[in-house]
Amino acid sequence: MLGESVPPGVRVGGLFVLLGLLAGCSGGSSAEPIFQGSAAPESGVSTAPAASAGPAASASAQAPGTASGEDVPSSADPAVLPAVAYDGDEVTGLGVPWSIAVLPDGALLFSDRETGEVTRAAAGETTVVGALPDAADASGEGGLLGLAVAGDFSDNPVVYAYYTSADDNRVVRMAYEDDALGEPEDVLTGIPKGNIHNGGRIAFGPDGRLYIGTGDAGNGRNAQDPDSLGGKVLRLAPDGSVPTDNPTPGSPIYSLGHRNVQGLAWDSEERLWATEFGPDVDDELNLVVPGSNYGWPEVTGAPGRDGVVDAQVVWPSTATSSPSGMTIIDDMAYIGGLRGQRLWQVPLAGGEAGRPVSHFDGEFGRLRDVAEGPDGGLLVATNENDGGARILRAALD
Repeated sequence: MLGESVPPGVRVGGLFVLLGLLAGCSGGSSAEPIFQGSAAPESGVSTAPAASAGPAASASAQAPGTASGEDVPSSADPAVLPAVAYDGDEVTGLGVPWSIAVLPDGALLFSDRETGEVTRAAAGETTVVGALPDAADASGEGGLLGLAVAGDFSDNPVVYAYYTSADDNRVVRMAYEDDALGEPEDVLTGIPKGNIHNGGRIAFGPDGRLYIGTGDAGNGRNAQDPDSLGGKVLRLAPDGSVPTDNPTPGSPIYSLGHRNVQGLAWDSEERLWATEFGPDVDDELNLVVPGSNYGWPEVTGAPGRDGVVDAQVVWPSTATSSPSGMTIIDDMAYIGGLRGQRLWQVPLAGGEAGRPVSHFDGEFGRLRDVAEGPDGGLLVATNENDGGARILRAALD
């Protein structure tokens, strides 16, 4: 399936497939969507493990009762989407930046996966404000990963971090005072770790809860195991306790059946969206419905199977995406592509994803994280692994 094109107009699992060849699509071009959104499923979709279906379902299979050539539902016209333009560099000469957090005063905090350091950037200067030494000893895709600050940071200055320790992946919180981080306090431990698929994205939702995207740690069975924290989206109170309105009483699990969650963000209606790495096929943008199952490792993408929520956007070839960090501004998702080396712009409306558009194709290398800057534009962390990484600015017009 890698790199294949799918006949236009085929409808699969309630999603329209409009795949075009993406190789060489130019920045700002209207790259054809891979799968285009379906109506949001109702909360409470079955969380039973998906029936065995082998690897990714074929995207070219026609769903029963549908016809090829069917009209595509309207989506945002790329001609009227906000323009995205490079607007200079915020920070240069970085190692392996993984996550950006913006403080109320406009300063940035960013993590370095390999050194375990948290750095503050403001007024053209950078200062290391703290470190998690255990994270520097992690191998593979582990290390210091996500950072997050809550909406009440001005009154309660605490920084949250997700990192790989000697024993597990875990979330900690640290007081932030006089531009320095205090000692870490465990919020959640016991998230499976591995050389690959450590997840790592954390974010505070509009409900004030802490959301945590985890990976299966290289063991797909973790994703369907209700006793494992791997391959899930988790939801906690800021102190690490389990909210009483979680889907399963006493459990931090918000959704399951994920391979490796990399981005978390909310639209204007407070719906949660998540990006996720596929294997060698089927990278995903998902609408996360509490208590739902996203099918890994039995299925990927949008197979239209009972009990499994289809992805809203699927990139059949990971060469065009490998979607990582994401932010949503005015119901427009902006997603960094690692292997794809481009910024994806996806309009969202009514719980549906519209036609993706790509920018910066190959211009800045691998893009690891995307955050909303204090001026309403984008901050994008690159991932060059050679000391040439940076955080760049992108203006929205």
